[in-house]
Amino acid sequence: MIKKWMCIGWLAFSLGCSSQDGTPHVAQGDIKFIPSFPSQLIDPRPIAIWKSPNFEANKEHITLYLHDGQMLFDGNITWNHQEWNIDEHLTKLSEEHPSISFLVVGIYNNGSKRHVEYFPQKPFEQLSLSFQDSIYAHTQRNPQQALFSARIYSDQYLAFIAQELKPYIEENYGASSLMNTWIGGASMGGLISWYALHEYPNVFGAALCFSTHWPGVWPKDDPTQKVFNEFNAFQKEHPFAPLQRCYFDHGDQTLDQYYASYQEKINATLSLQNAQYQTLVYPGTDHSELSWSAHFPGAVRWLLGLL
Repeated sequence: MIKKWMCIGWLAFSLGCSSQDGTPHVAQGDIKFIPSFPSQLIDPRPIAIWKSPNFEANKEHITLYLHDGQMLFDGNITWNHQEWNIDEHLTKLSEEHPSISFLVVGIYNNGSKRHVEYFPQKPFEQLSLSFQDSIYAHTQRNPQQALFSARIYSDQYLAFIAQELKPYIEENYGASSLMNTWIGGASMGGLISWYALHEYPNVFGAALCFSTHWPGVWPKDDPTQKVFNEFNAFQKEHPFAPLQRCYFDHGDQTLDQYYASYQEKINATLSLQNAQYQTLVYPGTDHSELSWSAHFPGAVRWLLGLL
């Protein structure tokens, strides 16, 4: 049983799923699939753009950039046959509140490069060079493969979103105000979303961070929490902008069982900074798309002020 949940948790934490060809099927709303969005900064990748049924480009709307885009809409094409049910959840919200509409930009992950694109770069670079090299050399995805397939380049990944992808979205679908431009993800996707608020305070007004993988690596590979301590120090040195908001949550099963103590320390830092944030704990839930899907509507409602 232990080996089973470790394998499932590791797959979700490290890869997300393998790339898929073709447009995801959605139950509601409209979706456009771009098989290979070009970039001068990172590898090209698929992008899925979903509009809620009430979406109008010339009216104010929520634009939500979500990592691991292949896991969002269609469980028939995901490695574990799970999905976030984004189209169903946001369609229901838009029906309950017709003045609110949504545009979701699903950014597919890059397979084996997912970890080096989602790992916050500047905090990592504050670690000693010897510890960095140790992490690169010895942290394994599995006995045959290192976790880090290259050196971390998450600053380029975020620059791709802010400088290449976002202008395309605004040109073709209209722009959202800063407070209605959100970024989000789970596990490493939650970690890079937290980092994006710091790196681009004039681009992203809010972040949704589900099961944030604060250890950065396997907890056993960093027992003194050197990586996390740099994340916390980065938060202390770079408070959120006054109007930025950040949602966090985690469960207590599978990989999520490790997160409580890390999150409590981040919460203490955020509280001292009078940051606008919320952290929820869901006992009995695990590190999976089923959990993140269940928690997603409440997270959106909190950001919208509907709770």
